[in-house]
Amino acid sequence: MCGVRGIPREASPALPGGSFLAAVRSDLSRLRPAERASVLRLALRCVTSPELLAAVIVRAQQALHARGSTTAANALRTLGVVLVGIDVSAGARIGARVLFAHPTGVVIGNGVVIGDDVTIAGGVTLGSRNPGPDFGPEEYPTIGDGVVLSSHAVVLGAVRVGARALVGAHAVVLDDVPAEAVVVGAPARQVASRDAVA
Repeated sequence: MCGVRGIPREASPALPGGSFLAAVRSDLSRLRPAERASVLRLALRCVTSPELLAAVIVRAQQALHARGSTTAANALRTLGVVLVGIDVSAGARIGARVLFAHPTGVVIGNGVVIGDDVTIAGGVTLGSRNPGPDFGPEEYPTIGDGVVLSSHAVVLGAVRVGARALVGAHAVVLDDVPAEAVVVGAPARQVASRDAVA
């Protein structure tokens, strides 16, 4: 049985909540916590919210990729670049309630794993240090739950950014970041703990 435009309604392990619509609703809950939107209201919100439109495109890519429709997923990737300037590989694993705050310029590589409740600001790049034909998912970063990636932050290679860490604007992360850490600079260095700045 199919849902929206050929995207399966049945549970998908690649999508938070198991379905396209559940994943999009989880992302909307970051923008409007009290709203339980119908499909029509979600569509109307996309017109006025580039953050939600980016999430819808990414979730549709994930759903299509999970069912083996890589050509359609890649077409949506191009649409995301054209409409909102976000370039997310369909193979990236993105948790529930992601928030693409000002999604223009965001680039997320194929093997990236992103936890739940992550905020990704404009211009963020998550990818491999050595792009080429001979690299796999182990070359990409893993982003923990509740992480904030500020504007134009760059996280490269097989690094882990711990839960609730804050990566400052224009930081270049090349090594693991502990949970709750605040890192800034190029290369990134820890300057505080998240609870110290809250």
